[in-house]
Amino acid sequence: MSTEPEAFKAPEPAKRTHAAGSNAGHAGADDAAIETIMIPQIEIDARVAESAGAKPVANVPDDEPAGETRIVAPGQNLLDEDLAEETLLRSTMLRSELLPKRAELPKEDNFLFVSKNRKFAPEPDAADAAQDVAPDVAPAANGADTEVALYRPVQEMPDFDDEPLEATVMGVGQFAVDEPAPADHSSFEPGYEPGYEPRYEPGFEHPDYAQPVAAEGKPLGTGTKVAVAVAGGIAILAFAGWGAAYAVAGNKIADGTKVAGVDIGGMTAAEATPLLEEKFAPAHSQPINVTAGESTTEVNPADAGLSFDAEATIEKIDAGHSWSPVKLWKHFTGGGEVAPVIKADDKLIAKVAAKVNKRAGTPFKDGDVVIKKGKIKTTQPVAGEGVSDDALRTALAGQLLVEGDRKADVPLEELTPDVDEADVREAVEKVATPAVSGPITLKFEKTPVELSPKEFGDAIRFDPKDGELQAAVASSKLKKVLKKALADDAAKPVDATVEMVNGAPKVIPAKPGVTFNQKDLEAVFLDVVTAPAGDRVVEVKSKVAKPKVTTEEAKAWGIKEMVSTFTTNFPYAEYRNVNIGRAAELVNGTVLAPGDTFSLNGIVGERTAANGFTKGWMIQNGVFREDYGGGVSQMATTTFNAMFFAGLQDVEHKAHSLYIDRYPIGREATVAWPSLDLKFKNNTKYGVLIRSWVNPASASGQGSVTVEMWSTKIWDIKTRTGERYDFKSPGKQKITDGNCENTVGAPGFSINVWRDFYNPGSGSKVNTQTFKTTYIPQDEVECTDESEKPPPPADPN
Repeated sequence: MSTEPEAFKAPEPAKRTHAAGSNAGHAGADDAAIETIMIPQIEIDARVAESAGAKPVANVPDDEPAGETRIVAPGQNLLDEDLAEETLLRSTMLRSELLPKRAELPKEDNFLFVSKNRKFAPEPDAADAAQDVAPDVAPAANGADTEVALYRPVQEMPDFDDEPLEATVMGVGQFAVDEPAPADHSSFEPGYEPGYEPRYEPGFEHPDYAQPVAAEGKPLGTGTKVAVAVAGGIAILAFAGWGAAYAVAGNKIADGTKVAGVDIGGMTAAEATPLLEEKFAPAHSQPINVTAGESTTEVNPADAGLSFDAEATIEKIDAGHSWSPVKLWKHFTGGGEVAPVIKADDKLIAKVAAKVNKRAGTPFKDGDVVIKKGKIKTTQPVAGEGVSDDALRTALAGQLLVEGDRKADVPLEELTPDVDEADVREAVEKVATPAVSGPITLKFEKTPVELSPKEFGDAIRFDPKDGELQAAVASSKLKKVLKKALADDAAKPVDATVEMVNGAPKVIPAKPGVTFNQKDLEAVFLDVVTAPAGDRVVEVKSKVAKPKVTTEEAKAWGIKEMVSTFTTNFPYAEYRNVNIGRAAELVNGTVLAPGDTFSLNGIVGERTAANGFTKGWMIQNGVFREDYGGGVSQMATTTFNAMFFAGLQDVEHKAHSLYIDRYPIGREATVAWPSLDLKFKNNTKYGVLIRSWVNPASASGQGSVTVEMWSTKIWDIKTRTGERYDFKSPGKQKITDGNCENTVGAPGFSINVWRDFYNPGSGSKVNTQTFKTTYIPQDEVECTDESEKPPPPADPN
């Protein structure tokens, strides 16, 4: 009985019979002799890799036949470094990517077997060693077999050296070997063991390889144990060598690897990437001369979006750690030339191609269809000649990393239009012709709107897309069509208001409108314009839009009489006529509903040339300077006084910093965009209509501006003005920038003004408000006009 640990005992293979009773496992049945032997797993990998087309390792001994597999015989020294190295290389380097990955096996099943139908030719030393160590194993014919049999001596078998290696089939674990059925012993080859009763399995068909079965405990012979030990030792050494190869290769790029002639072998990806980027950085700024036909066009790589991608190129090489035998093989045998990865922008390539074709070729013309004023117009396609985008991209990419003069020859080829005659004909027949066949009707709730092809035709466009003309809706043009068609139907609601008509206030009634989302109409527009007669009507999802101010509300405002008026005069200056006149024009017609607040800056806006204003003199920090809107403060003062006597609530106002004698003292205001404003609130229960106008000044007379407030009178306003007090002495200034005016000095002072509220007609005072105004001193200014500008007018205000 064997004393070997159970883990080292190889089980005897089970036996299986064919349903037909024939012995397919003996010589003569399938022209193949079957025996089950154990060899190292690494050696199995090497043989199968060889059968898959892998080349033998470079360090196989010269006296060994090409393509043969060296076998380590039982009893051979397991520490033989040459044999260990050779086993490692053959088992790793010859592994094929075609081999399937093996699942892990439990230790008790960790035996490797092969059913073979050919004989391998080991070295004589290995064969002799096998006979010495395992005398209980019968040698094969002519001493050709050195593998150890697991359960009985190997029978005599014919020479199968010429059989292909693909016929050798691997298995892992415990296997069953086909044996004959006992129907007729005379049909079996010599070597049949009487007394063996095979198992019969109905429907069993002869497999292509030995079948795994459950383990059967049976002691191993001495030769078997030696072979197992030898195989295990070689496997350990082989895997140790494999690990050493893995460690040596690391994450480095294979020796001899080049990119566009730059050697990066032996480097890591982190080292090679910046090297390549630095090496080829100048290539991105050097022009490439593209020759097409008889013309040459200089192309900047950046204009075509060309760039060398070093990182992507290195990724192709796959320089990371790997246990793959194929990768390890490549690492130690050299990497060779690697094609660089060149990126390009398709849109930019198309632009460069157009540039090249403009000089070298003849542009093609796509077919087109337009509907203009209800008529169909077509443009037939025309073929052209030039360089294609693909050919140009390839040619430019091939020259990007070339040093020195860079020339790309791109052949001219026929450029066919994307939209051909058939596409034009289809667009005309399916869309354009039906569209102009008659009017369409849009229904907004109960309001129908009819549009003729002459009106809506421009809103249909045909876009070249994916090689054909696709009809679409031109949103901006459809918007214009609807605006014109719905003008009388009030597409937007109109609020009621009050206007001056023939010198008297009149309520202008509100107009309800129809609101809808144009996108809803666009979604069905093409369907209705291509529909047949009788079906060219579409309901547009819409609703009635009510005005914010109804006619009844406007009537309730009670704007019926003038409640205040105020007029100021101004001397002639053309900028005053322009600026005061423009401000009065913008304020005129303003309506304040009860609770509304008036803002002069909000209504007049910024004083710019685009808004109708010009440059004029105004006070800035106590000095008269020229700027846009000079004179608008005259409108602010006049409006303030009209508000003052209408009894409305003062919200924000500021008097001029200097006293100007043509304005009412203590009752005047100035404005400046955007910081200084005139604001007042309609704090009555009635509406207020503001009317304003200008009588321009001339060289022979003054001009005037008038502001009126119309409402329902609720106050009689009276005013009182106090004495000047708190005087301040003026100073002196000398200004040399030319943008100023000579002025004499005047003292500053303060003054109070009172506004008394009386009930109209009764004479009883109800309320009094006080307005205090402080004017700063007007310095004596000596102005030097170094810019030789013409002197300002004598009276800047």
